[in-house]
Order: sequence, then structure tokens, then C-alpha cells
Amino acid sequence: MTIGLKVLSVLVVLSTLSLGCAGDSQSSEQAVIAATSAVAPNDQELATADEASSVESFFSPEILADGQPVAAYFEGKGSSELGPLVTAKDYSLIVASDSGPLKISIEDSDGRRVVYERPATEGTGSHQTGQLVGGDLSISVEASEEVSWLIVVTGELVAASEKLENADQGLSEPTPDASGPGSGYATLYIGHSFGTPFAERLEDFADNSGIVGHSQSIVFRGGNTNGNPEGLWNDEAARAEIQSILDQGKTDLLIMICCPADPRNPASYWGIPKWVDYALAQNPDTKFGLALPWLDSPAQYPDADEFANNWNMLHERLWLTVLSNLRSRYPDTHFLNIPHGAAAVELRNRFEAGTLTDVSALVGNKGSAIFRDDQGHPDDILHDLGTLIWLGLIYEVDLSIYPAGDSGKRISSYETDLREIAKSIVDEENQR
Repeated sequence: MTIGLKVLSVLVVLSTLSLGCAGDSQSSEQAVIAATSAVAPNDQELATADEASSVESFFSPEILADGQPVAAYFEGKGSSELGPLVTAKDYSLIVASDSGPLKISIEDSDGRRVVYERPATEGTGSHQTGQLVGGDLSISVEASEEVSWLIVVTGELVAASEKLENADQGLSEPTPDASGPGSGYATLYIGHSFGTPFAERLEDFADNSGIVGHSQSIVFRGGNTNGNPEGLWNDEAARAEIQSILDQGKTDLLIMICCPADPRNPASYWGIPKWVDYALAQNPDTKFGLALPWLDSPAQYPDADEFANNWNMLHERLWLTVLSNLRSRYPDTHFLNIPHGAAAVELRNRFEAGTLTDVSALVGNKGSAIFRDDQGHPDDILHDLGTLIWLGLIYEVDLSIYPAGDSGKRISSYETDLREIAKSIVDEENQR
């Protein structure tokens, strides 16, 4: 069974997207297509770009919808479980198939029921259901492997209609909420090396910022395949190591890092809710930070504009939607966006504009560049700026002053005002 999922409300095409993860670059030909809160079982076989092209729609979703608003559409062959989705208002399903047998069931607040069934017949056909009540929605497809189908969900998804409202709600609450101002989190970072340096240095920054009680645990696995939430869940040793920390019930903040092997497919993000569910079962007050790094292999992007445009589209149109869906799915849980990839974007913009005098190369020897290797691992200036962003988003501190002490002396050694850059990025994120 293969399946491709696309959500038109957040359609993005990034022809040269590659996300940063040590030792496991993604193809530069991969594209970001969509994001919802869909969760795939561990053994679900997801369509690659090549596979998706082999089941191209006999109808386009727009033609099938005939002027009706399209919230999402699914295409594939054979049986599949689709969703969950959250529809913002009443909706209908439009189903097209090239043959039968085909049975479509939905599960919503009224329970599970069949809404369309086609017998074993040949030839293209389509059907639209009546109006269905908006809310939580999962779709079940029962079909033989030879049956190709396209399902359009009309109306509007909560992820599209309430994205900014949810982001404001999630990011405006005060972050440190333990014993009082300056109280710290028992923090656990799980992920790869495009997040580990910031987690490591965060403890030093917090200690030099008047934060009392911050503690830091790290479970590291190198490479995107091993270090993303899905890879860590599938790795029995890594999962046991992480769970042993969470089982103590003392973790206040769990930080994970993007991205799945195929960021185009929303179902690929199934690892995040797996960890969320497990952590909340051990401590219902756990907060979650989702870190978005820069695009890896930065030299493959010919200039700062292309590097920035690809990352900005990924952040604005995909990553924020993933966060919005999580906030809708877990309304009583705090999700924090940590887009430290913005640090690399800003530094490269300044470098190519000739205003970043602290470095002499995009990629170079330690201390002289933005990135210390071709893979895109952070050199000193990106390490320092990224950690400031983590500090400013996790704790409410004045970045024009903190961190003080040794950390402050290192930051102050740059001609570039890293504090001002970090504060600008943090302020922009908090105002969403």
C-alpha cells in the first residue's frame, strides 16, 4: 500500500530543500508539500516522490471539488488509514476511484460509520457525501491493491483557520512557571547534532542568567534517521534510555528536533506525538520544545537569498502548521517553537552583505566561519547566537543583559551584536 497526503491550505514546494542533520543529508530534490497532525503507524509504507507520481490523480482535486473550498486531499492505492484531521466547520468528502471494490468509513464525534461504498466495477467514478459535522476526523479506506483513489475533504482545517491564534496562545504564556521568577526547568533534549551544541551550552547560559535550578539531560544520536523523533522511537536502546529519564516524572521540558526523513509527508511526523503521549503519562505538566535547525549542506545553496527563502517557507508554511496541529490536539499542553535555524539565515545574509566582520568564510576552520564543515555544523558564532535564541525562547530573560559572566564575555567579544540579533528573532517568534 502506498499513500500520498497533501493539504492545499499549506501547499509549499521547495525544490532544493535539505534539512540539517549530521551525517545524513536529505536529497536536495526533495520538496516540502504539506503538514497536518496525521500520525502514521510505525509499519506504514509512505509514498516517495517517485511512487506518488505513479498514482497521479485521474482528476485534480480542484476539478473534483468544482469550486468548493478544499481543506485537504489524499490519494493512493489500496487500503489505508488517513488522519486524524480537525475540520473547522461542516465538510463533505468527495471520492473518486478508477474501479472497485472500495469502502470509505469515517470516525468522528458520532462514532465510526460507512459513508460510501462502491462494488467491484471497472471505470472511473466519483461520489460526494452530504454535509458532515466538523471536528475531529479520521478516514478509513478499504480497497484492493489495484484500486486507485482520490479523496477530497471540502471546507477548512483548524490548522489553517486558527494557526495564528493558536500560535499566539501557545507562545504568549510565561515560560518559567515553577516556584517563581528565575526558576529553571529539568530539561531533556533528544536529537541529533544540529541541536546538541545548544542543549549543551544552555546550562551555562541559564546559570549566567539568574535562572535557578536549570538542569540538562541529553540523549544524542547522530544523523537525521537516527536523531529525529521517529528514529529515536524506533531505536530500542535510545527509546529505553529516554524513557528511563522520563519515567522519573521530573522532566519539565522535553525538546525534540525536526525533521522526519520525508518532511513532505505529514504522516512522517508520527514520532512527535508518540513522545508527547509518553512524557505526559509520566508528568502531565511536561512542556515541549520543537527545534527547527537550518538547511544542511549550506554551500549547495548558491546565495543567501535562496538559503533564506527555502528555510522561511519551511518554517512559516510547514513547521508552524505542525505546531498548530499539536496545539489543537493537545490543548492543555504547552508547545514552544525554537527556530534556531533563523540564526544561520541571518548570519549568512550579513556575511554576503559584507557586514559580518567576525568571520572570513561561509564554511571554514573552527572559529573563522559560520559553519565549521560542509555538512553545516555550527562554528562558534552560530553556536553562540543559536544558544541565545534557545535561552530567550525558553526563559524570559533580557537578552541585552543576559547571559552575564563568562558566557557574556565570549558573546561580547564579537563585533557583531549577537544579543540584538537574538532578541529580534525571539521577539518575532513571541509575537506570532
